[in-house]
Amino acid sequence: MKRVVLLLIAAAFTWSASAAEASRYEYDDDDHHQGRYESRAKFYGTVDALPPAVNNGTWWVNGREVQVSPQTRIKEKRGRAAVGAYVEVEGYFSGSGVAASEIEVKGHRR
Repeated sequence: MKRVVLLLIAAAFTWSASAAEASRYEYDDDDHHQGRYESRAKFYGTVDALPPAVNNGTWWVNGREVQVSPQTRIKEKRGRAAVGAYVEVEGYFSGSGVAASEIEVKGHRR
């Protein structure tokens, strides 16, 4: 019973941390990207998962899908792009997630 309560507390804490990060989500509907009307996105979060080729594929950041292509600028001045890294993601809303134009590693969450 004690384990179940601890797991529920941990899940609630994780959810509230994700909700706090969601409040940092910004968008701008006035931008045009590659001739299409799209909304710009910018948010901060912790990398949950990476594809085998870090510069091409789907990243998961705070439970959000982030599409990365060879054209995405990945800045690693403050750390490496890895699971657990705290990052700033900039790009455009696309389908179920964000098509990243730039990802900057800010460090690791403590």
